[in-house]
Amino acid sequence: MNLPGQNTIQTRDELIYLLTEAAALEHSLTCQYLFAALSLKRDTSEGLTDEQMNDVANWERFILMVARQEMEHLGLVNNLLTAIGASPHLLHDNFPYPTQLYANVMALECFSEQTLRRFICFERPANVRPEDAYCMLTPVPPPDGLGGPTPVNIKSVGELYEIISSGFQQLTANGVNLFIGPPKAQVTPQELMTYFPRVGTTGGVWDIWLSPITDYESAQHAIELIVEQGEGSTVGGTLSHYATFVRILKGLQSWQAKDPNFQPARPVVPNPALYVESGEHDRTLITNEDARLVLDLFNGAYETMLLMLIRFFANTDEGPTGLGEMAALAFSPWMTMVIRPLSEVLTSLPAFAAGGPQRAGPTFEIYHDLHFLPHERAAWQVIFERMREMAAYALQISQRPNVPERMKSVAESLRLIAVRFQGDMKLT
Repeated sequence: MNLPGQNTIQTRDELIYLLTEAAALEHSLTCQYLFAALSLKRDTSEGLTDEQMNDVANWERFILMVARQEMEHLGLVNNLLTAIGASPHLLHDNFPYPTQLYANVMALECFSEQTLRRFICFERPANVRPEDAYCMLTPVPPPDGLGGPTPVNIKSVGELYEIISSGFQQLTANGVNLFIGPPKAQVTPQELMTYFPRVGTTGGVWDIWLSPITDYESAQHAIELIVEQGEGSTVGGTLSHYATFVRILKGLQSWQAKDPNFQPARPVVPNPALYVESGEHDRTLITNEDARLVLDLFNGAYETMLLMLIRFFANTDEGPTGLGEMAALAFSPWMTMVIRPLSEVLTSLPAFAAGGPQRAGPTFEIYHDLHFLPHERAAWQVIFERMREMAAYALQISQRPNVPERMKSVAESLRLIAVRFQGDMKLT
């Protein structure tokens, strides 16, 4: 391995390391963008005018678009990992946690001017000075016990991908047989069912368009796509992530100038958590009983989705039915009918047992060491049993008097998904 600070890649292991870092980065950005978008108010009953609500709804739509494209980036990075013989990586540290990036901290915070400034720094093009993109030039020191060694010093997302791109170039030039992963393991638009053309964007209807990676050219094309969509792009564009967040920030500032009391987001607590260990001062322990139950269900649903995605990206002996079912569950109903509504239920519930205006929120916590489930039939059975248990748990929660009526719909969605999965996979 290279010494820290030497920004070159000389071995396959070093390239795998940095791609794993990129996967964790893309996953963490996705969670942060989803958290901010889902903290926004839902209708005029929450103190907004019709005109304000129109802008807020548009901000949510565009942030969710960026989040979906981050999911695409995560998928492309996992295709890159698979292509060079590594396993997919779908884990991240629990929030908040420090980074080398100029934004310094990965954190779950509700939609605000401060949050947008941090997002702008994350997506800063290479031709924009860090200080002009609201970046924090003084690093935040990691807490004791965190922040392990890294083979390179990285200050921006674009710099990370520049080093990864150079690594592919250097290793290929050195004659390394990089692309040893089986082509059948690549996730393509056919598996995702997003192979129809996009209108006005650069991918499918979910803004997710994964290309197979089997050689140097396809690897560089994937990296270029990630950069062009906003992460370190020198060109940017009106739909780049950077330009999107800058535009939303200007819109927010315009409303704040007209109305100093304008509050587009619910008062969701920063970095909510189901569990907080001694010494963790930056996490907000959720103590309201109803919110804790919903949060426990959310964490179980999030982990189950990750289990499906790990199996999907590391598939071995799945046939078309198995892959199609995983894609149909993990990318569409599970995200839109389970993860999103549970997040919105959480932001409507009090964060604390004593009540008050502050709201709970999704935590994206990972407390189990999630591994690839290696055996096809056993993997499907484990996932099905989790679905069935969560459906029963959601139904129990929905019967509590202070839980929003929407929980009944979530419980029914979980039940129907489990029934479909059981039937299609012929499980007991």
